[in-house]
Amino acid sequence: MPRGSSLTVGKVYRLTFPGIAARVIEPPANAPGQNYSYLVESLVLRSRWWVNEFGEPDNIYSPRLIVANSDEDAITSAPANSAGAWIHYFSGGK
Repeated sequence: MPRGSSLTVGKVYRLTFPGIAARVIEPPANAPGQNYSYLVESLVLRSRWWVNEFGEPDNIYSPRLIVANSDEDAITSAPANSAGAWIHYFSGGK
């Protein structure tokens, strides 16, 4: 996904907080469609906030979404069993 393109409802994006992600959810029907038209929720942070198509929040207290092409590349190229490689490395295997 190129930087600056529209966010996808239902997709999980990384946040600027390390190790935490948030999902873009469907906004309420009566929500105003202004500059910040995407509603985001994080179960870990236990909060919801509005962001624009660049992932920038509508206030300074909410984290920014990391919207980059590397998100999808990292998900598809991640090893399925990284724990096995970890154990193999520390058991003396090379």
